[in-house]
Amino acid sequence: MTDNQVLSDQAAESAPSGMTRWLMIGIGGFIGVVMVLFIIAIIGGIADSEGVANFFRILRDLFIVILALQSILIAMALVILIAQISTLINILSSEVKPIIEEAQETVSTARDTTAFISRNVAMPVIRVTSTAVGIGVFFRELLAIRRNLSGKARK
Repeated sequence: MTDNQVLSDQAAESAPSGMTRWLMIGIGGFIGVVMVLFIIAIIGGIADSEGVANFFRILRDLFIVILALQSILIAMALVILIAQISTLINILSSEVKPIIEEAQETVSTARDTTAFISRNVAMPVIRVTSTAVGIGVFFRELLAIRRNLSGKARK
């Protein structure tokens, strides 16, 4: 990589994306407008200007109306949210509950099947195998004793 490519890559990484840039510009503009209005209010308050006072009364009333509309929208959104939660609870109780009951029934069937297999297949096979192994060990030891006795008797 050349130095120019490294510098352009670093500049691209440090430059904010388009959305972030516009968001920062919007926030800066809003703060600027608020500061200008604050300065106008201070100057109007010091100068006792009726025009500035009327302007800020109208602005205050406008913000009150905007806040009232916003509270109405929030109330409507809460009603919609409550309706959606009610629908979700209905779906959970009508569709998920039967699935859970079927899963519990399947687990119970599997448990019964394993108990049946254990009792009727595994235990008899284990008994037969252990008996056969025991008999084999018995005869092996018996033959080992005979070999030991016959080998010692020759000497």
